[in-house]
Formats: sequence, structure tokens, C-alpha cells
Amino acid sequence: MSAQNIEKNIIRIKEMEAILDEGANLLSGGTEEEIRSFQPEIEKLEKYYTGPFWREDLALDEEGKLPKDLKRGVLSEDAVYDLLDRNKEILDELGMIQEMPGILLCGAQEIDTGRLLLRSFRKEDAASMFRNFLSDEQVQSMYGEPTYTSIPQVEELIDKYIGQTEAGSAFRWEVIEKSSGECIGQASYFLVDKNNLFGEIEYCIGRAFQGKGYATEATRAVIAYGFEKIGFHKVQICCRPSNVSSKRVIDKCGFTHEGTLRDYFFRNGGYEDRMFFSILKSEYNMHDKP
Repeated sequence: MSAQNIEKNIIRIKEMEAILDEGANLLSGGTEEEIRSFQPEIEKLEKYYTGPFWREDLALDEEGKLPKDLKRGVLSEDAVYDLLDRNKEILDELGMIQEMPGILLCGAQEIDTGRLLLRSFRKEDAASMFRNFLSDEQVQSMYGEPTYTSIPQVEELIDKYIGQTEAGSAFRWEVIEKSSGECIGQASYFLVDKNNLFGEIEYCIGRAFQGKGYATEATRAVIAYGFEKIGFHKVQICCRPSNVSSKRVIDKCGFTHEGTLRDYFFRNGGYEDRMFFSILKSEYNMHDKP
């Protein structure tokens, strides 16, 4: 990445850092009017944190390409998550959160697909998660997530996932292979838009368990849950062109290609597109259910 491009990352980090700092100050002592008026900035921070730019900036930091004196609190998952969680609590106290009709914050209830069991995350499965996929750099890189190096790190991730599901900002499941009892991956609605009634799916399956149709089986179950339990109007999913196996899963699950954002991701020294796919509830209702 050129120095010019890195400068753009630095500018973005500084902008988000300013929002993080001001938000923390307001939520600890600001007036109701100040907190209400600051919500567009909080939403901007949340979009940054849940989108690809945060991951891009974090990767540059981990590679040592950012200035050492750059303030980088916004690159801490805990710092941003804690702010967003506290903001939600305050909005709830102020009566500013209203659940839209059709969205049911029902948590990640257990789903039996036949060969798999999808269930909410549990601390006792940390070792299985670590062994089967979270410590695998190849799997995590394709998934766009960091590689974990210890079980305590995995336990922290589980706490975060449980908190997101309880808060209604995501719906996250472990994927359990019933025949072995192993946690072989995960599936989730990592993005939930309560205003526009849609959710975006992501998933991963450990390498030793790939090629068995597990990703398709889990994704179909999550799609059904989104429409039938949560009440989404639309379910969407994205992938990079290089992720051929993920594209096969998307095709098997009946998604429609909506379009492609060119040169969306910067990874491994080059740019890649981001392909968007979706299913509308009306289209789901017209076909056989998974």
C-alpha cells in the first residue's frame, strides 16, 4: 500500500477516534439533548466498526504500518463495543429505542438441521472452536477475521458474541456436528437493520469439515430462521470473487446477485470486489423451504 493510501487510513482513524472520545464524554456526563444530537456520529462509528474499513485499518496496525504515535483506541474491539453498548442502554433509558413491527429479538434459538445443531455460544466449546477453525489462519483469513492464538482469547470472543445476541445487534450460532459433538464453525446475522428489516449473513466451517455441504445446510437454516422467526423482509450476503467455495454456497441457497462494488477490499497487497446477493421474503415464500 502506498504512503498516500495509508494517509487516508490515518485520516479515517483520527476521525473515528474523535467520535469515540467525544461519545465517551457525552455518555458519561452529557445532556439528553447533546446525546440525541450526537446519534448520527455514533451511527457513523458503528458502520465503520461493523464494516470492512475497521478490519483494513486494524490489519495495517498489526503489520506495523501505522505511526507509533497515532492514537488508536478505536481499533480496540472492546472500546468501540463498550461505547455502542452503553449508548444503547442510555437510548433505552431515554425511550429512544422502538422495535419495528416484524423484527422479533428472539435470540439465537437452537436449530436442528439433521446433521448439524446450531445453538448459541457456550464457554465450554472454546477449546473445540479454537481447535477446529479459530486458530486456522487460512480459514480465518478467508472469513476476514483474525487468527486466535489462545483459548482465553476465544472465551473473550464468545462473551462478545453472547452480548451482541442478547442486545439484539446480531444473531450468532455455533455450528455443531452432531455425529462428533465438535463445534466446527459458526453462522450469524452479524448485521441487523431494525429500521429496514434486513439481516446480513456470514459463516465459516473448519477445513477438516469442508466439502460435506455443512455450510449450505447451516446457511439455509439461518435464512429460514431470519424470515420465519425474526421477521426480516430481506436477507443478504456478500463475498469476494476469490472465495469460490462461498459463492457455491450462495448459489445453492437461492440468492440473487444484486451487484458488485469494485475494488472494495484491500487484501494481500491488492484490491478485490465485493459481490452482494439477497433473498426477499416474497421470494422465499414462493419456493420450497430449506
